[in-house]
Amino acid sequence: MDETINILKELIKIPSFVDKNSNENKVSDYIIKFIKNKTKYKYYIQQVEKGRKNILVFNKPNPKIALFGHMDTVLPKAETNEPFNPKIDKNKIYGLGAVDMKGGLAIMLDLAQSIDNDNLAFVFSVDEEYEFKGAQKLKEFKNFNPHFIINVEPTDNKILNGCRGITEFSFAVHGKSVHTGRKKFGINAIEKSVQLVKIFQKELTKTDVVDSGKTTINLAYLHGGTLKMSNSKKTEISGLGMVVPNYAKLNCEIRVANSKITQKFVQDKLQEIAKKLKVKVDDFYFKFYLGSMITPKSELQKFEKAIKDSNGKVQYADINVSGYYEVQLLQEKWNSKSVIFGPGPISLSHSVNEYITISSIKKTKKILTRLINNDIS
Repeated sequence: MDETINILKELIKIPSFVDKNSNENKVSDYIIKFIKNKTKYKYYIQQVEKGRKNILVFNKPNPKIALFGHMDTVLPKAETNEPFNPKIDKNKIYGLGAVDMKGGLAIMLDLAQSIDNDNLAFVFSVDEEYEFKGAQKLKEFKNFNPHFIINVEPTDNKILNGCRGITEFSFAVHGKSVHTGRKKFGINAIEKSVQLVKIFQKELTKTDVVDSGKTTINLAYLHGGTLKMSNSKKTEISGLGMVVPNYAKLNCEIRVANSKITQKFVQDKLQEIAKKLKVKVDDFYFKFYLGSMITPKSELQKFEKAIKDSNGKVQYADINVSGYYEVQLLQEKWNSKSVIFGPGPISLSHSVNEYITISSIKKTKKILTRLINNDIS
């Protein structure tokens, strides 16, 4: 365990946040040197963009287990004391990225040097905390299909067997303007927009599947009024109180728990609801769409056994309060089973004076070692 802690301390010393002057390059160099000098695995470098690279470590292109983690951290906070100076205080190791997720990287590297098996692989990505550029690029890597991916992100040693997807999109709602004294003859686009989203949430709930999380929609932005033409012949929105507004622009986010909820599903269902409300919807724009992920608990019996054999308690994290994980992109591309499982405390991720507990590092390493030895020995 001392070796894992030593590796973690070295990783913390290396800044890997991303801005104009910094990125993950020095951490990736450290990992490549470590794999080359201290393990028997082959490694492959995948260039993502200038100075930034993913690393794939494997001897066999279809390993049973692949451990996955990202090399970047969030930006250092002004309130954090010496973010790149690892400090140990009893059961805690402080430093930027200690828990999210250099602790997981240290466990991965220590396992790589202690377990030599062609059915084990390791994948290190860039840009998880920003735009998922690394994971998106990994989807282009050919001839690599692990059976089971373990994302060693912090989970407080609970199994997170899935994640909800996420999409952000905007659209317009058109009603009918009349004088407010004759409101019953008009269609208030702003009021109908709120009603539309509420009905849509009920439709999304109908798609929920047990143990896969719940699909929710958030109305993040709403701007409306009466469309008018300005002197420059550009469309403008008036907020006059004497007119029933005939236009609204909405921006929404959906946390997607069912792969059936595609962009087409969203657009078609909103069109259907709008027709019933006697409004028109158009001008759809999807900023991005990232899908959902689930590995049924019934397929994780070996993982549960490894926890029990390590004198641990089997606990599952709540998908509904978890964010999106980029391992979903890899599971989708490589058609693998996957879970997120790692040390903690997860509540310290992205926080001021971040730390990881040594006890959770020990527990994670012990469980993963047991799983690997049982599954691929």
